[in-house]
Amino acid sequence: MSRKCKNCSEIIEDESLFCPKCGKYLGKSENNRQYPVKWIAVAILCVFLIIFFGFVATSGETKLPTSLTMTSASHLQSSDTFSVKLTDDANNTLADKYVTVSINDNKYTLKTDKNGTASINLTLSDGSYTVNSDFKGDGQYGDAHSSDVVVV
Repeated sequence: MSRKCKNCSEIIEDESLFCPKCGKYLGKSENNRQYPVKWIAVAILCVFLIIFFGFVATSGETKLPTSLTMTSASHLQSSDTFSVKLTDDANNTLADKYVTVSINDNKYTLKTDKNGTASINLTLSDGSYTVNSDFKGDGQYGDAHSSDVVVV
């Protein structure tokens, strides 16, 4: 391998400390390695792809928090209606969403009305019951859970 003198452009050997033509001190040989343009382009592309997928991955996790609250009294008659209300974190009601209510190992899928309320008519005998209500979330809203004790 050889290099050029920066003063007179004479081609000289790598080990030479002085140019044989002009006598200029050359110092240590420099490694002027140039990376191919395609590898630089690939590296830049990889950085942009990592940044892009980072934004895409985090943007899908911005579901709004929700809450599911029992609106019925905790002491009910056997023919009363059990109701839960689904709202977002700003207390806006969520209509046309599906809520699963579990009473005594029986599951009921209920749809919220325009007021965010889902109701079921009870046909229970006297006693104390644990009622679990679940909203599994959707593309916009996160999930919500409620566990209440109802005495009939």
